[in-house]
Amino acid sequence: MIFTKGKTAFLLASLLAFLPVNAVLAVEVQGLYEIELIARSQSPEDRETAIKQALYGVLSRVIVAEDISKIPAVQQMLSGAMHYVKQFQYSLIAANEYSDSDARLIRVEFDQDQLLEVMRASHVGVWSEIRPQTLVWLVVDEEGKRQFYNPDVMPDFENALTLASKVKGVPVIFPMLDLEEQQRISVSEVLGADSRNLLNVSARYEVPAVMSGRVVRKDQCWQGEWAFYFDGKIKQWNSECLPMKAAIAEGMQGAYNVLSNYYGVKP
Repeated sequence: MIFTKGKTAFLLASLLAFLPVNAVLAVEVQGLYEIELIARSQSPEDRETAIKQALYGVLSRVIVAEDISKIPAVQQMLSGAMHYVKQFQYSLIAANEYSDSDARLIRVEFDQDQLLEVMRASHVGVWSEIRPQTLVWLVVDEEGKRQFYNPDVMPDFENALTLASKVKGVPVIFPMLDLEEQQRISVSEVLGADSRNLLNVSARYEVPAVMSGRVVRKDQCWQGEWAFYFDGKIKQWNSECLPMKAAIAEGMQGAYNVLSNYYGVKP
């Protein structure tokens, strides 16, 4: 069954009936079918390319699949991406953010009902907009110094985390790191072999999923290590040495894969 925004209350009631008690602390993720990206220009050709990229981005945060590009229904929708556009709007990009004077920021809103109908008819699994929050413990390892992520002094990481969360539609929260937590947990325990203390400290947040990560700076790139604790299981993965935003995105992609497979409405 596919749920639209008009059926949010029904979906939430269904989730409450089947999910663990602590998983009901879910939020409604707004704007899953809206996206912003850069178009090379306002020409018809560049607009068509940008809208196809935009649709791929939207589908990648609602469809339950490891690789959506292999799904025939996705290929079908991408081939006629303009058909699913509800509205789009261009805006200027600050000169210090992008050097190409012809480039524009394009915001595209797609028709949710049409897309859901195609996915339903094609028996594609979909993750609704009601999603649980994930607690993220992140350690930044730079020049031999390891420290917990701190948004007050790490604006680049804050931007990367905010973007990755929005791109994948995975709502996240971060530990308060107050005096009590600093006394109970150290950076070495975030990806340690024994996760019991990490999970015990995380229990105060009453969220169903906990992700721990460490990003290590190596020259001009960041190496990522991740662990995801959910439903009594653990999934671990590493990412290649990537630019900061891409390294953080790898972590969020892993979170999306686990959660969408669990919560997604499958055909």
